[in-house]
Amino acid sequence: MIRPARDRAQPLALLTLALLALALLLSACGQQPSAGPPSPTPSAIATSTPTTAAAQSATPEPTAEPTPTPVPHDAALLNSRFTVLVVGEDSDRWREAAGTPGRNTDAIIVVSLSADQSELVMLGLPRDTVDVPLGDGRTYAGKVNAIAYHFGLDGLQRAMEALLGVPIDGYIKVDMDNFVRLVNTVGGVDVEVQTRIYDPKFHLDLRPGAVHLDGSMALYYSRSRQDGDYARAARQQQVLLALMRKYVDPETPWSLDALLVHMDALETSLHLRRDLLTLVEMGRRAQGARVSQVVLGPPRFALFEGFEPGTSRGWVMIPDVPEIRSFARRLIGD
Repeated sequence: MIRPARDRAQPLALLTLALLALALLLSACGQQPSAGPPSPTPSAIATSTPTTAAAQSATPEPTAEPTPTPVPHDAALLNSRFTVLVVGEDSDRWREAAGTPGRNTDAIIVVSLSADQSELVMLGLPRDTVDVPLGDGRTYAGKVNAIAYHFGLDGLQRAMEALLGVPIDGYIKVDMDNFVRLVNTVGGVDVEVQTRIYDPKFHLDLRPGAVHLDGSMALYYSRSRQDGDYARAARQQQVLLALMRKYVDPETPWSLDALLVHMDALETSLHLRRDLLTLVEMGRRAQGARVSQVVLGPPRFALFEGFEPGTSRGWVMIPDVPEIRSFARRLIGD
């Protein structure tokens, strides 16, 4: 059973949610949300007053252009840094049907948009990271990808805030089915493969160069660990950014109705109904933002990586928490 979220994505809400939280994914493509047709004024209401033939044949006087209704924005939100935790869960309908236990959040990316919408930062945390502070004085000795399973997505958000030393405004979570649908809705994504990815498990054999990926292939490209977990975390950011570029491209045809059919597993804590118009405006302003992508892995951000002697935790990365906090605060600490 999926844990209920504070705000399930509705059609307009989904537009804004993915637009900002998933690095501007589902942009409004330059369209302002409609406030609906204006209410008729008294002069526009039909009456039964008879008209003369002369009046009927007279050239009508030109009418003034209607004054557009101002769009209400939350000025404080619009002019503040906006930071969201983006979580990819390794679950789908097939795993649920098979009764596969647990829900690991194997993709953990913090996306932060600067107050002036000129810079977008993506910080990825490897799934094998252990000894993560929970924000309540405790430290989680297991792997970070299990925190949401034990403490909920709110607990994972608090842990990431404690690890990075910066506030996070909310979270968004998608599963593997959601991800495939996001990619297929825009006809796939284009990425630049850096090194050969040969992974028979996922039927992957990709050589360096430009590659077009459909939804399933993009998922496999994001999940394969053939070249290591840190490279996989970097590829997850690469695909996310490529997907964003497809959605914000006004030449990309896509159907919101078709997308929503399979987005039932999407969860968010963002206050979409309250902040919808402001978030859309933030996303519109950020379409030309400079993007920085960082994986918080070794050697700089780790005290240790590998199999720990005398423990049962398997392959782990012990984070250098002070170094991670110092780095994160310099990038997104305002």
